[in-house]
Amino acid sequence: MTKRVWAYILATLLLGAAVAIWAVKSGAQPLRSQHARPAVTPIDETVFVSAEGNLFHAAACKDLHQPAQAMPAGEAIAKGYAPCPRCMRRALEK
Repeated sequence: MTKRVWAYILATLLLGAAVAIWAVKSGAQPLRSQHARPAVTPIDETVFVSAEGNLFHAAACKDLHQPAQAMPAGEAIAKGYAPCPRCMRRALEK
């Protein structure tokens, strides 16, 4: 492999380590699903989560599975939940 490829690999590993250290220090948990998109717009409302799910929802969302637990959106994000792309689209857009 060339020096450029090794430099790219090293830079990627260092960036990943820096992100992991920041996440541990900030107390944030990783997303509950590797396929979910994290919230980019803060939401100041109560959302609903299910213990087996990985998304947070509005109360009227058809994709919300029962039993559901209510919590502030900030707490749901801190616990690794991501916004539902159907009912919480506004949290995914800037």
